Amino acid sequence: MNVPTSEAAIQWATAWLDGVADGSNTMSQRKLASIETRGGGLEAVKLLAEQKGVHLLLLEDDRGDALVAASTKPFEVIC
Repeated sequence: MNVPTSEAAIQWATAWLDGVADGSNTMSQRKLASIETRGGGLEAVKLLAEQKGVHLLLLEDDRGDALVAASTKPFEVIC
């Protein structure tokens, strides 16, 4: 699947995921709203993450904000 997106969005998402993939950010998170507005959308970020070997997890914080966490290690739901 090819997800068209702007060069600025690709750069934003790549900078975030590269920091996770190279180990400088062991785990990192971004608001889903930021991914949708700055990163080209969740589908575009998902494709980039797959290419870089980064796992993504969608979760909700205590204020109800949707977040996307990224890590080179798989996430495990405990309960």
